[in-house]
Amino acid sequence: MKYNILVSVIIPIYNAENYISRCIESILNQSLTSFEVILINDGSTDNSDEICNAYASQDERLKVINIENHGPGYARNIGLQNAKGKYIQYTDSDDTLPVNYLEAMVQRIEDEKSDLVICGIKNLKNNNKVDILTVQEEMNIHKKPIIELFVSLLEKGLAYSPCNKLYRNEIIQNNNIQFGTNFKLGEDAIFNISYIKQSKSFSFEDSVFYEYHQNDGSLIRSYLHNKFEIQTILYENLKKLVKEVTSINSNESMYLYYQYEFTFVFINYYLPDCPMNSSERKKMINTMIQDDTVQEIYKMRNTRSNLQKMIRMLVRIKSVTIMDMFLRTFRRRYL
Repeated sequence: MKYNILVSVIIPIYNAENYISRCIESILNQSLTSFEVILINDGSTDNSDEICNAYASQDERLKVINIENHGPGYARNIGLQNAKGKYIQYTDSDDTLPVNYLEAMVQRIEDEKSDLVICGIKNLKNNNKVDILTVQEEMNIHKKPIIELFVSLLEKGLAYSPCNKLYRNEIIQNNNIQFGTNFKLGEDAIFNISYIKQSKSFSFEDSVFYEYHQNDGSLIRSYLHNKFEIQTILYENLKKLVKEVTSINSNESMYLYYQYEFTFVFINYYLPDCPMNSSERKKMINTMIQDDTVQEIYKMRNTRSNLQKMIRMLVRIKSVTIMDMFLRTFRRRYL
C-alpha cells in the first residue's frame, strides 16, 4: 500500500470557535510538512465551520467535512474513511502540538519499525503547565509484552487517549478498526484495544508531549446516565484482551486503574446535574456494590488515596447506607 502523504491528522470539532484556530495553527507550524488535516465539523452550532473553511481556503492540506452531530467517535471514523496518510494522528480541537511533534513521532515509528508510537502528555491550563505525564519509565522496560506495557500505562493516564499516539493506517484499514459510537465516553478505549490486538510492537517517544488544554465543562464533570455500564464494558474488554494476549490472569495495575475510574462512577450519581432522587441513588449504589465485576475490581488493596481507600472499604462491606452518606458529604464539600 503506497501513500503520498505521511500523516493524516484527524480533528473532530464541536462548537470549538474559541480554540480551533490555536489548534490548527499548531499543526500548520509543524516542522514536518507532509501531512493532511481532516477537520470533521460534528454539527457545530457556532462559527467553527466558518473558521475551518477560512483556513482550508488558504492551505490545500486542510479538508473540512461537515456531518450531523454524532459525537467524537463517529467523527473520527469519518476521518479514517477519508485519510490518505501512511500514519494516523488524532488531535482534539482544543489541544495543540509542539512544532516538532509529527516529525519526532514519525521518525520514531520508522526507525524502530513499530506499529504504534506513544508519547507523554503535558497538561495545560490557561497555557500554563499543570503537570507532565511521561513515558520514560516505559522506555526502560520496553521488552515486556505489549499488553503488559499497555496496562502499565493505564494508571499514568496514557493508555486510552488516541491523541498521544501515532498509528499505522494500513493496520487500521486492513482490520476495519473503528471507534465505538454507542457511548459518549470510552470510544477511545475500544479503538485502542482493537488496535493492540493487531499490533506486534510499541515505541515510546520522550522528546515531545501532546499538549492537552484543560477546559471547564468536560464529560468528567457532567452527569452521564450510563457511566456504570460504560466502565463495566471497558473493563471486561480489557480483561478479555489481557487473557487473549498473555497468560496473566490478573494485573495489579488494571485493578487499581479501574478502582480509580469507578471512584468517578460512584461520584457521577452525586453530581449537581444528576436528576436522581435519594431513593434512586441508593438503588443505583446497591446495584453497583452487588455487581460481581465491581467486587472483583475492588479485591485489590488500594493505598493510592484516602478517597479511593474509603470507597473500596465501603464496596467490600457492601454498605449502601454508609456509602450514600459518605458521597452526599463529599458532594457538599467538593462538588
